[in-house]
Amino acid sequence: MPKLHKDMTVAELRKYDGSDPEGRVLIAVNNIIFDVTRGKRFYGPGGPYAAFAGKDATRGLATQQVAGSEVEYDDVSDLSPDELAAAKEWEEQFKEKYDIVGRLLKPGEVPNKSNDDDSEEKKTQ
Repeated sequence: MPKLHKDMTVAELRKYDGSDPEGRVLIAVNNIIFDVTRGKRFYGPGGPYAAFAGKDATRGLATQQVAGSEVEYDDVSDLSPDELAAAKEWEEQFKEKYDIVGRLLKPGEVPNKSNDDDSEEKKTQ
């Protein structure tokens, strides 16, 4: 499966819950989207953390609740300092294990141009 480099909205992220034929599983933590397909037995359909698949898992990981955010965009500003620190620890663990896909976009935020697009432009020049 080729690496994916793309900033996404919450709606776009939802498509990557492991249920499509490609089976890719993405999870966002602190607005960073990770490709956790390698850990599909945990995060994919039927896995113990499947509730996070295709969702922003920040709040769930920070509060130790296995549930992805169901809101359009969760700014997590109401989390306590300890919960924010826990979310940061999870982010660091994900960075060590999984590839970063891109950023989870806030409403109205514009995606960065992907690295793949840049390399395609260079090839055609």
